[in-house]
Amino acid sequence: MRSRLPLIVAAVVTFITAVVVGALFYLSDLLIFPFKPREKWTKVETIECTKWMNEWAYADLRDGGPGKKPVDLSCQESLNLPGQSYYVNNPTGERIHYKVYDNIAPEQREKLDVMPIFFHVHGVSGTHMHGTRYFKMAQRLGFQLVAMDLSNHGLSHHNNLGASYGCREQFDVIAVVNALKEQFPGRRILAHGTSMGSMALLNAAGKLMPEESQNNSRSIYALVLENPIPSVEQLTLNTPKKPNVPQAFINAGVWLAGKRARADFESCRPVDAAANVTVPTYVYNSVNDDIVQPEVSGQVVAALPKENVFRVKVFNKGAHSAVWNGQPEEVEQDLAELWKTALPVVPAVPLPGEAAKAEK
Repeated sequence: MRSRLPLIVAAVVTFITAVVVGALFYLSDLLIFPFKPREKWTKVETIECTKWMNEWAYADLRDGGPGKKPVDLSCQESLNLPGQSYYVNNPTGERIHYKVYDNIAPEQREKLDVMPIFFHVHGVSGTHMHGTRYFKMAQRLGFQLVAMDLSNHGLSHHNNLGASYGCREQFDVIAVVNALKEQFPGRRILAHGTSMGSMALLNAAGKLMPEESQNNSRSIYALVLENPIPSVEQLTLNTPKKPNVPQAFINAGVWLAGKRARADFESCRPVDAAANVTVPTYVYNSVNDDIVQPEVSGQVVAALPKENVFRVKVFNKGAHSAVWNGQPEEVEQDLAELWKTALPVVPAVPLPGEAAKAEK
């Protein structure tokens, strides 16, 4: 029996180690491959209407949720909205998809050369489709709608690494913004990001805005952050969906997720990039958010330059990445006022089309 004891101990240790390692891989999977089947993280996706999109992303949540009717458009209607897809390469050569929608009213077409752009960046596991809920709102506000697919999402390149919470995705955003600047010179951008999209957008803004201030080629004139996340660490510390296991175990899972996603979560914290934001910024949340609590988003607000905090609101209706759905009229009014606030920073140099009008 004594001779077998070391074998038994070794077997028990091996079993426990395998269980722990398996659990850590499971936790890291929850972080970098969330909310949809694993195969959709490994190949270009078919764009379709899921249950979440029908009941939350497009739904009227003014009476609570999930909703049974859409606010403006249904998901099915949004699949067929007019628009043109484009692709641009990010710094690693991956093809990133974005779509420019034709939500332009007849009376707006003569001003298309100076018409501002409403640029939406979706959250984790989302696609450009999530931006189409704003198709009519953007038109009412006088914006042309553009929505993108972050890498490993939708029609963009999938590299099997999953989500990196703004670490890699920031370069997708920068690539699309630069493409829009070249494609539509002089047109001003209101950038709108939700959840992980806000993380990518903040990290991108932290690089774009200082650069643009030096070469006088501003592109983003206003920033909107829906339920922004300050860092992966704060997300895992404070999310209501946190697994009921010791925090040290979660931290180990986060570390493993970073290694698997080839991302250093500590060095690309959106809360650090927020200090470089140079435009009016609107932050909004819902008390019903089951992923990002308003006080967590408050860390981003605290990190923004005070002079650039346009407005911060916590609404009683809506849901995670669907706050507008709970109070669409109020959010739309806020966006209209945000843009008016942003206009004084527009340079006095006439934009394309404006010079000709001034001469008449």
